[in-house]
Amino acid sequence: MFKEEARWLANIIYSLNPNTVFPILNIGSSNQKFREHEQPWIDELLFKPARTKGYSVIHADMKNDTGVDLVGDLCDLDFLQKLSEMNIQSVLCSNLLEHITNREEICQIISSIIPKAGYIFVTVPYKYPYHRDPIDTMFRPDIQELSSLFPDFKIVNGEILAGGYLVQSTTITPVLYTLAMVIRLMLPIYQPLRWFDSLKYALWLFKDISVSCVVLEKVN
Repeated sequence: MFKEEARWLANIIYSLNPNTVFPILNIGSSNQKFREHEQPWIDELLFKPARTKGYSVIHADMKNDTGVDLVGDLCDLDFLQKLSEMNIQSVLCSNLLEHITNREEICQIISSIIPKAGYIFVTVPYKYPYHRDPIDTMFRPDIQELSSLFPDFKIVNGEILAGGYLVQSTTITPVLYTLAMVIRLMLPIYQPLRWFDSLKYALWLFKDISVSCVVLEKVN
């Protein structure tokens, strides 16, 4: 998640009536290390304010790890039953949809979780290189295409946010990040398939990246 993306989401989330936002389900949350150390702006801007105010945030992921509150698969009926008992009012789905092959099915399931007048906050890369996690379908939608996945919702806000150069998007300084990438490209014999991924990624280091962000309110 870009810093600009986290800031944009936070500004909107905390401008809304908290009773229509919280408890919020963070789908594909990753672990605490990722949110607080690898990309610390995620916790600082998005989740720390909720903790301070006593609002409920539920971090859900398929991998059991530190900082994951709920482990499960959205396609698992037992997992969905658990979610139905948690009074969830909104869902954060950030940088997930490009990594799944059953995108329409997942969007339908997410829609079913949210009550009428609840929200979904969705972000997907718009201009960004191939990145395996564990796959990348190269889904790079604009605002309308992203919103169309949720026909029971209306657009509250939507924007394609610029993220600057790719090399600036991590906590590592651009010089060190570039150096690390150069060293990796000098070792094609090590994990050759991953090397090709690194090559594609490296070609983007000094290109502008951006992300599609939408806030949708359930109307049906």
